Amino acid sequence: MSRPPSRRTVLASIATTAAVATGGFESDPSGVTAPSLESGIVPADRYDCSDVERPEPDRTDSADTLESLPYPAPPSEANAGGDRSPAAGSRSSAVYGVSRYVTEFERAYRRNAFLARYGSLARTVTLHRTAYRIAPIDPAGTGDAVLVAIRYNLTKGTRQSFADQRTEWDVRVVYYLDERILLRARYNGVAEELSFDPDPRTHGTLVACVD
Repeated sequence: MSRPPSRRTVLASIATTAAVATGGFESDPSGVTAPSLESGIVPADRYDCSDVERPEPDRTDSADTLESLPYPAPPSEANAGGDRSPAAGSRSSAVYGVSRYVTEFERAYRRNAFLARYGSLARTVTLHRTAYRIAPIDPAGTGDAVLVAIRYNLTKGTRQSFADQRTEWDVRVVYYLDERILLRARYNGVAEELSFDPDPRTHGTLVACVD
């Protein structure tokens, strides 16, 4: 079955916009050089959709229980520009659509993981994105794929005590997104810099497949 042209258009638009604006990569205010992306597109036969791993907490009918979040639909032309800001200028709205998609996916991932662990004891899970960065993979080639790095703070709390609340600061995750799959990799440390380390193509987990 052929892939929806709207999704391919969105990814191609991201690659073109980022490549023209930055010579292949978005600039990093820290001045740190991004890791090489020469390994390119993930081969189609590397992953099977039956291998998708992501938190899926049990549903509950209790009104007092924190609800899980559905994982968002992949970006398309219809929803690409949802988080575009007035400061965006001439940059493609597709860039903002993909950054929003990855952020909402990570928000659902972390909330659902917390619920899967604590169940009815979960009281609050709040994710606040502080930065993001996007880079096309092989923008001159035929494959449409991008890396998206986001940094965020996550506040969590349980019902055991209202004082039992803590915040994880400067968490960094990197996603790989193409027409077929979504891969996720988390940096095990405090992300003082925003980079594409770890590379989800080599250190990531398959978290979604695209129909």
